[in-house]
Amino acid sequence: MPEKFTEESLGFKAWMLLHRTRDLFFRCEDRAVSEFGLTAEQWTVLLAIKYLDDPVRPTDVGRWLGHKVNTVSMIVDRMVRAGLVTRVRDLPDRRAIRLAITDRGEQAFKPATAAVWALIQEILATLTREDVRTLIRLLEPLRDKALECGDSRAGSPETAGCETRDVADIVRQLAPYIQTSSPEGRRQGREKRRK
Repeated sequence: MPEKFTEESLGFKAWMLLHRTRDLFFRCEDRAVSEFGLTAEQWTVLLAIKYLDDPVRPTDVGRWLGHKVNTVSMIVDRMVRAGLVTRVRDLPDRRAIRLAITDRGEQAFKPATAAVWALIQEILATLTREDVRTLIRLLEPLRDKALECGDSRAGSPETAGCETRDVADIVRQLAPYIQTSSPEGRRQGREKRRK
């Protein structure tokens, strides 16, 4: 028997599906980077440090990731203990702290990035290219509306677009890391998206 949805239950189902999908993506990402000694949160902090212009402060990372500064600070504390990043006193303003990736962090980031890229390709291969464009078109206004309702410290509608406007720039910067993923896997992902 086909399931009937009222307007309210349809909206709630979409809401729950978004939450569940995000949680599952995060778990997949966490599993993909775990073999390199990282959590998904740590990988995203390394990504932010790599992408943002120096000097990178915890507030910059928080703004870019849409996290509160105390959340970033707790993640960074664990990363410092693991030897993935260091905190460096800023020379012009000794009260300010900037973040730098250590050699160990770099060694973990490179293969983890290739693993995340392969994961993205694998998951998105279930959609056509046009479906991906439609998904982006549908998610952007939801993200913008959620930003209006959310914590102002987590970003603003003006800065929210950075993840879509800057994607080409991010991918260009990550190209050396992404190229370490399997050419066969990339080829299969492209073929599935064309169908």
